[in-house]
Amino acid sequence: MSFLKRWVSAFGAALLGMIFVVAPVAAQTASTTTVVLSGTVRSGLGVPVSGATVTATGPVTKTVSTDGTGGFSITVPPGLYSLDVRKGGYNPASLSSLSLVAGQSAPVSITLNAADLNSLQTIGHVSSGARNGSSINTGSSAQSYLPGSAFSDLGNAQINNVLQELPDVTIQHMSSQQDTTIVLNGSQPYETQVLIDGHPLALGQFGVWATQYFPSFLIGGAETQTGPGNTTPFANLAVGGTINLLSPGFTKDPHAQVDVGIDSYQTQFSDFKASGSAGRLSYVAVAGTSGYNGPFYQTNRCLVVPDNGGANDNKAGNTGIIENCVDGSGSLITKGEVLKLKYDFSQSTSLELGFVGAWGGYDPQGSAWGQSVGEIKIEPCLQGNPEECTNPHFAGLTGQTISGYTWYTGSSIYNNQDIFDAQFKQAIGNDTLLIRPYVANIQPEEINGGATQQDYTSFYSPVGAGATAAFADACFDPAAGAFGSPSNSKGNTETYNGQTACYGSPYATYEIDKLYGSTFSYLHPMGNSLLNLTYDFHGQSTFAYINAPADVSVPDTTVRYSTVSLTGDIEVIRNLGFNIGLYDTLWKVIGQQPELNAQGAPVTDANGNQVLAGYVRTISRFDPHFALTFHPTSNLSYRAAVGSSATFPYAGQVSGFATYQQPAISLGPPFETGGTLTEKNPSLDPEVNIAYDLGADYRLPNRAVLSADLQASVIHNVFTTLTTEEDITTKGPVCQGNDPCEGIFLPSNVAQLKTESATVKYTYSPIVGLGYSLSGALDRSILNGIPGASGVPANGVQICGNGFAAPGIATCVPYLKAYGTLGYRWKGGSKLALGVDYEGKNNSFFQPPMALLNLTGTRQVTHSFALNLGVENLLNTNTDGAYLAEPNLGAPLVSETATGQGTFIPARISAPARQVRLSGTLKI
Repeated sequence: MSFLKRWVSAFGAALLGMIFVVAPVAAQTASTTTVVLSGTVRSGLGVPVSGATVTATGPVTKTVSTDGTGGFSITVPPGLYSLDVRKGGYNPASLSSLSLVAGQSAPVSITLNAADLNSLQTIGHVSSGARNGSSINTGSSAQSYLPGSAFSDLGNAQINNVLQELPDVTIQHMSSQQDTTIVLNGSQPYETQVLIDGHPLALGQFGVWATQYFPSFLIGGAETQTGPGNTTPFANLAVGGTINLLSPGFTKDPHAQVDVGIDSYQTQFSDFKASGSAGRLSYVAVAGTSGYNGPFYQTNRCLVVPDNGGANDNKAGNTGIIENCVDGSGSLITKGEVLKLKYDFSQSTSLELGFVGAWGGYDPQGSAWGQSVGEIKIEPCLQGNPEECTNPHFAGLTGQTISGYTWYTGSSIYNNQDIFDAQFKQAIGNDTLLIRPYVANIQPEEINGGATQQDYTSFYSPVGAGATAAFADACFDPAAGAFGSPSNSKGNTETYNGQTACYGSPYATYEIDKLYGSTFSYLHPMGNSLLNLTYDFHGQSTFAYINAPADVSVPDTTVRYSTVSLTGDIEVIRNLGFNIGLYDTLWKVIGQQPELNAQGAPVTDANGNQVLAGYVRTISRFDPHFALTFHPTSNLSYRAAVGSSATFPYAGQVSGFATYQQPAISLGPPFETGGTLTEKNPSLDPEVNIAYDLGADYRLPNRAVLSADLQASVIHNVFTTLTTEEDITTKGPVCQGNDPCEGIFLPSNVAQLKTESATVKYTYSPIVGLGYSLSGALDRSILNGIPGASGVPANGVQICGNGFAAPGIATCVPYLKAYGTLGYRWKGGSKLALGVDYEGKNNSFFQPPMALLNLTGTRQVTHSFALNLGVENLLNTNTDGAYLAEPNLGAPLVSETATGQGTFIPARISAPARQVRLSGTLKI
């Protein structure tokens, strides 16, 4: 027994020793053959996402679900893996090229963006690192992004100068006026699709959306997508590309702040922003007011009538008379509100309601719509019929040479838009159903000068001068038509020192665009791929008149778009994706056109007025988009795409009577004496674009990102406005001498536009320390096929023309534009940055190449209070004329040819004068 006890004891000790010895060996063996892949999955707001499916694919495939904290853990053999995360109500997320090494843990953090139709980044499955300076774009389209801080840092009341930082964006100045719009990728203004929170904006009677009235404090970010790799559910309508202006978004934690400031022209501005969540309810609220007074604020300027109808503007020895000397203020005032509410019934179901409202205007219009006419020697009178004389109240300036200006006095301009929307989201397993309806009302740029404009004198005329039996009115010009009236809006007349006051003609415009639409989108993941079936319906009803409700320029006209699309992001093999977009669109217009009799002549009523008849037209199109994406490593991606898209006619081109714009010196030669007539073309066909794109993104070892894209497109059936002229006196096709000359514009499908662009972006953006970025674009945009000497634009040369006739006419597409920044960030939130905006040849200012410097800075005084500085045009360059346009002093047009645009002189647009803005931000 003792022996047995000793043997058992020895065996037990040996066995115990083996356990202690072998166990580490076994553990070591296990650790060298497996890797624990663990991590967390959170939403874009940082909320843990439970129940998400996480699949690791490599030497083996394993799938787990996240727990209540969003955590997961997968044990797999070493090797190269991809990680795919799926959850109904969210866009899928993927991590590729994960190299798992034996004996090491691999913690990862994954963000699932909620599926919605508000952002280009979350419509369908669009992968982009544009929101993160160290992330690369792995999607199929060329993309750019500006955060909301870019707008708040500069503090500009308008969004224009900030959007100009994007390499694929050109802010087009439409003639010498304040009108501006967005152009993408070397296209034309109406070919760019502009969205607010994913909603298409009105094209209205001119096919464009005016940017200058949308307050910058309503912006939470701006994103663009260009090229046929754009496979959002309605990318088929984006010939030039898509830009989406995002309102401020939801946040998990409560946040509120007040911004109050003033600029160097005494403009005061303030806004309030709040966001957060309370249980299942999330909210965003924004309200504020801003504006811009400019260098002419509360200054006195003399309005003049140059001799020879303005043909001698800015020429030596130019003479003229004084209409009046008035306040030169042309202040911009903007207001805006955002209210968004979202309620999560569960992780699978949510409802979102939203409102975005913006109002802006110039009151009075003043010099904001003015032009400089140069140094002018003031004469007592200009000979003519009637004889036009200097306002006797300012006779003391006769014989002196002064700086002369011209604008419409006594009128105001207003712009208003309100957008209401909703979005319902329902998760069905890993699938997602999205339903988004919206309605909107836009009143674009209403000019209110009906009565008040008639209270300002245009000139004085000796009593009885020019009066004949046929023309008893001393203020009436029998050659040019009714130029003025001897009585103002109240019926009063004035005679001063033997001269009769001749008052201006009343002028007003009005337009209203009613928008509506709904999108139904179903997202279905399939393994590592995603399909999106969408039906989108949107439309607008437009009505517009000039001067009086009876002078209808666009009768009640409805334009509707119905698109069924199938888009998908399909992973063919590891790191190789195939993106597809198939679009079937039905376009319909319901408007009015002049009724014709059997002989083809217009039908008239008892008063001799033409009669309108109903007009209905439908066009169906199919447009495919195809793209390949290749992501060989986590630091490198390639994309290649081809596809077609279409731009359909807008209401002002096809419906109603031809519209007439009265003579005005601001039209410029040769039509300042006879005005312009813009005709309609109900048979206008849609433009069709065939586009190509090659691009790549590379993340450097220092975490900087380099991105480049080459794009080309051929646009057929271009909406070219053919320009002809008519001598009003002789009714001949060529204007003779000083006879009144009328310009006639006809939209036609006669041209082909070829555009080519190269964009490059380089960004290094550390959280703390020195950062820098540089982006640039080379654009080439050439029209061909225009018959004869049709004026604007010309054949075979870079697009650049005067947009005075209608905002839809192309202005300048630059050869080169670039934006660079150099900045430093400190711990605690303080920062300082210098930006350089380079405007190259053929720019939309109609000036030689120039560079504008911007300075921005934030000093974080305390945790809750910061001082902000924004300086635009730091060196105050290219501001000749104190921001008013100067005709005949612009750079020679690249596209000006002997038979092309020789008669069209662009109005030089001065750069905004230096503006210094100081504000304080208080976090509540």
